[in-house]
Amino acid sequence: MILPALIALLVCAWLAGHVGWRRLRLAGVMLAVMAVFAVGCGPVPNLLLRGWQAPYAHRPALDWAPSNVIVLLTANANNPPGDVPEPGLAGHARVAETMYLYNTCRAAGMHCTVLVSGGDTYTEGEPLAQVYGKALARLGLPAADMVLEPRSRTTWQNADFARAPLARIGAQRVWLVSSALHLRRAEFAFRRFGIAVTPVRADYVRNAWSLLPLASNLSLTDHALHEYAGMALYRWMAWRQGGVAK
Repeated sequence: MILPALIALLVCAWLAGHVGWRRLRLAGVMLAVMAVFAVGCGPVPNLLLRGWQAPYAHRPALDWAPSNVIVLLTANANNPPGDVPEPGLAGHARVAETMYLYNTCRAAGMHCTVLVSGGDTYTEGEPLAQVYGKALARLGLPAADMVLEPRSRTTWQNADFARAPLARIGAQRVWLVSSALHLRRAEFAFRRFGIAVTPVRADYVRNAWSLLPLASNLSLTDHALHEYAGMALYRWMAWRQGGVAK
């Protein structure tokens, strides 16, 4: 989102100079340079990320119910040449957090089912739920305690399509695992569909401060803007469907 906006700004500046508006061209170039430094050096991603992730900085107390469901929201997937798809970087963090929750639940003597949600969003040829399910199985999660939801392609669908399996399982408490950056939008979607969840972050991202622009800050800003835009869209969708979840 940031890179196309900067390119568009520079193109507009070039067009302004081409038609003789030299001051406007200079203003456009200066604005683009200022934006690159404001984003790449850290201030903008810090502003976007700090408050957005704040509610999920600390993990909740693990007060297990007798019956629990851990909903794992899948992220990206990698498909190494000649190998099979596997969870990406953010995905591995979510898998690890899910296994920690599951093992802690079992150690407490409670029943726990893992619901893995995600379709073939990245056209890897295999639903993300199945890719992540295999990763969980390799870490020792029994097949009897795992349910796959392989149809959803968006966070909104994650929540919508989770209703049926959650109703069949009938757990007393639902734990929602995702990245801190994604949890605000995910929690909103699940509550919109009447699913009370306890959000648990798997990873927490932060900007880097630098005197020179860093690509990592540009990437983080893109991800943050994606979440802000997604939340605005979900609130509009909820309003259209008859109200916004509290």
